Amino acid sequence: MRLVKLVPDNTHLPFMRFRHVLAVASLVAMAVSLALPFVRGLNFGIDFEGGILIEIATPVPANIN
Repeated sequence: MRLVKLVPDNTHLPFMRFRHVLAVASLVAMAVSLALPFVRGLNFGIDFEGGILIEIATPVPANIN
């Protein structure tokens, strides 16, 4: 029984040609991901702040007085 060949033998992908561009893109992505919490602030949802959120839909506006 012959195994399925997913990649041909004569495949040539020039990974090292783009190493500098991809290294810069990686560094930019890391810098953005580290700076984003300081710029936008941390937004913890109800799961991490503790508490319960219940949403109720009513056909008419509810009187909460």
